[in-house]
Parts: sequence; structure tokens; C-alpha cells
Amino acid sequence: MTKPDDQANQNDEDTKDLVLRNDDGEMKGPDEKMESVNYKNYSLCKRLKVDHPFRRRFIHTVWLFWAFVGLGWMVGLMGPSFPDLRLIVNQELDTASWLFTIFSIGYLIGSFFGGILYDRFNKLLLIAFSTLIMAVTTGVLPWCKWFPLMMVVRFISGIGAGGLDTGGNADLVSLWDEEGRPYMQALHFCFGFGGIISPLVTEPFLAQKECLDVDRNRTGILSDHTLPGIINESVAMTTDATKISTSTCEEVYGETYIHYSYLISFFILLSSSMPFFIMYLKMVCRNKTRHMAADKSEIPRPDKLPFKLKVVFLILLFGFMMTYCAVEDTFAGFLATFCINYLGWSKGTSSFATSTYWASFSFGRFSGIFLIKVFKPVQLLWVYCLALMSAFVGLLIVALTFTTELVWMFIALAGFSMSIIFPCIFTWTEESILKVTGKISSMFLIAASGGLMLNPLLLGYLMDNFSPIWFVYLLLIQSVVCFSLFLTVFILVRKYINFTSLPKPLDIEIVISEQEMVPLSEKKEE
Repeated sequence: MTKPDDQANQNDEDTKDLVLRNDDGEMKGPDEKMESVNYKNYSLCKRLKVDHPFRRRFIHTVWLFWAFVGLGWMVGLMGPSFPDLRLIVNQELDTASWLFTIFSIGYLIGSFFGGILYDRFNKLLLIAFSTLIMAVTTGVLPWCKWFPLMMVVRFISGIGAGGLDTGGNADLVSLWDEEGRPYMQALHFCFGFGGIISPLVTEPFLAQKECLDVDRNRTGILSDHTLPGIINESVAMTTDATKISTSTCEEVYGETYIHYSYLISFFILLSSSMPFFIMYLKMVCRNKTRHMAADKSEIPRPDKLPFKLKVVFLILLFGFMMTYCAVEDTFAGFLATFCINYLGWSKGTSSFATSTYWASFSFGRFSGIFLIKVFKPVQLLWVYCLALMSAFVGLLIVALTFTTELVWMFIALAGFSMSIIFPCIFTWTEESILKVTGKISSMFLIAASGGLMLNPLLLGYLMDNFSPIWFVYLLLIQSVVCFSLFLTVFILVRKYINFTSLPKPLDIEIVISEQEMVPLSEKKEE
């Protein structure tokens, strides 16, 4: 049995002096008075200089931003390059469309397993391998001339995208907590930014449509990139008023160079995976793990929920996320079809309408970086969900009255209204409902992919068998359902969730110095 005196001496030997840093980052000695430093009031530049945990989290976040630029780049690349991929595998439209469906299935599986691995596996390796999978599959995709092989590559690419989306969102919430509001908005702006830039880079490498004059054995190159397949038609050419001669013109696509655009995408995605591998190797070499998570005790936290109530919240949030993502993805995908088939617009004007949506959507996400610093996530959800319903009500009215001049305004309003709802759901859940773990993040993204897979099938059936105006009808109904689910969750939060405020800790960095660590027992002897 250990004697009390020996136990006391052992405790003294185990107790070390702590060395603190002052405002300028200099070491404080053991005899100096410990002071609380509120780094949050510093400017960004000064805080990066003196607040070392903040600097590590900030650098980590910058690499997450770059990874999401790559994710948006890969997603945005598929749309304009899809006709050329069809040419490579020589498939019809209905068959080649499975490239989108198989990607969504892979994304669903990646989100599911990404959420499980995030809580059990090293987070840096999860993000690094997910991004590396995306890089490799993107680089080899245009070289797959056998359609089943291309399907397999797209499926694996979806798994990587789902893993990155799940791990990246959960990691950012863990890193910043309350301070993460603007960073979450910036993360999703980076995704949109990659999606905007990628088609612009891809366009010069797309195959041009050529008109092959069979009789004269010559070709005339047309500048139309929009037709998705090979079209054969006969063109009558009049030589004079009384004599007509005909020549056969075969319209075909020329050689595609999208291998180069996919190669550029490969290097972008590869560059976004390397920093996470490097951070992991540094951590292994130091043989220690630095605490990167934000302090959770500075703000009131929701109490732990009973199991049944937690299940109710998860079901409602799942439905909220799935309904919203169904509206967002369907609006962007079917807007041009609605404008052509119902409003009678040309393909060029309809494409510009889609560009208007993406421009307002990206502007909304950029402005959300600053709005989230002033308003709480729940306040923004109130405003933007109501604005979304108003946009579809207005779009329905102007569509039924064919007031086409106002269609542009409501398209832009819809894009702006949908811009920050997705990231606000993450931050609102973390701050007011329950902790966003990898599993919760995975659940949100599974809901998002579920809405993406189901809603196009339903809307396509309604528009094809009834009327194109069902585009607005369905999205208006779903926006009302989306707001109703949000309102239900909001009421339940107010009624059942209590918040606990913990004592605010000292906002300083504590550093253990081996040179100045002296056991208390030795000090007493001196």
C-alpha cells in the first residue's frame, strides 16, 4: 500500500508549471500573473499572428475551401462535357443519362459510409482519400470508351464526392462551432464558384458540330455546341430560279478534346488532396494530436435530448433537407425545359435564364458570408424560406399570365432565396438542436441525394403527361412543405429544448515547456 506522504510526493512530481503566451505571443514565466486574452476581438491579421490554435484552424479551413472548389469543379464539369462523353461511348441520350443516376447512387453510398468513418477514422485521411478518389476517377473518365467501365468510374467518383461532402461539412462545424457561421457560408460559396468556372474552362475543348457535304466531300464547321448527339438531315440548296439541285449534308460532331479539360480537373482535385496528406504525416511525425476543435463552452448549448425526441427531430430535419434539396436541384435542372416548352423561349434565351439563376444563387451565397455575422441562422431561415415561397407564387402568376418580363425577376429571387438555406440548416442544427457528428452530416447528405434522385422522375412524368406548368406547381407545393417542416422544427425547439450556459473559459493558449517544467517538490527543497 502506498503511504500518504509518498502519494503526495508523487502528485507533486506529476504537477508541472504551465507557461503562457501573452498578447504578442511571447512566453510567460511561471511566476507571472495569468491574464485572460480575448483574441476574438482582434483583427484577422493580428489574430493569425498571436492566436496559434486559430491560425491552425484557419489554415485547415482554407484547404477545405480549396477541396470544395474542386468538388464544385467536378460537378460543374459533367454538364457541358456530357455530349462529348456520349460520343466517346457512342450511346443514346436515355442510356447515357445513367451516368448521372449512377453518380447519385455512389454519392448516396459515399455519404452513408463517410458519416460512419468520420466518427471512427482519422478525419484528415478521410478527406484526403475522398478527394484523391475524385481526382483519379475524373482523370480517367474520358478515356473509358466502354460504357459499363465509364459507369463504374462514375459510381466510384460519386462515392468520393459523398465522402468529401460529408466529412468536409462535419469537419468545419467541429472546427469553428459558433464562429463557423461565415466559414460554412464561404465553404458552400467555394462549391458554387467551382461549378461556375468549370464550364468556362471546359468549353474550348468541346467537339464542334461539322456539316459534311457528301457530294462535294467537304466540311463546313458550325459553332453550335448545344446539340447532344449526331443529327442527319438533308439540306436543299437552290442554284437558280428554275433549276434545283440537292446535296446531302450530314451534321456530325468533330473530334473532342475534353481529355484536356478533365486533365486540368485532375490536377486541381489532386492539389486539394495533398494538403490533408501532408497534415496527417506531420501529425504522425510529431506523434501527437493537436486539439483542433473549437471551444464549445462559450455559448449556451442545447441539453442532451431524450432518444424519442431526438428521433423526431432527425426525421423532421431529414424531410426538411430532402424537400429543400429536391427544390434546389430540380429548379436548376428543369428551368430551361420549362422556358422552352411552356414560355416558348429559344434555347439560347432559356440557357441565359439558367445562368441568371446560378448568378443570383452564387451572389446569395457570397452575401451569406457577411449576413451570417449579423443574423442568427434561424432568422435567415425564416426570411429565405418565406422568400422562396414568394418567388414561386410570383413565378406562377407571371407564367399563367405570360408576363415574361417579370419571369427574370422571380428566377433571380428564387436563386437568391435558395442560396444559403443548405449551410444554415447545418449551423442551426449544431447551435440549437444537437451536435452535428459525422453520422448527422451523412444523414443530411443522404436526404439531399434522395431528393435529387426522386424529384426529377416525378416532375418529368408530370410535365410530359400533363403540362409543363407543373414545373411551377410542384416546386411551389414543395416550397410550402419545406417551410412547414421548418416551422414545425422551430416550434419544437422553442418548446422542448433547453440551453445550458457553461462558464466562459480563459481565451489563452496554454503551452507545455519541457525546459521550464520543474516539479513542485524540487522547488520546495530550493
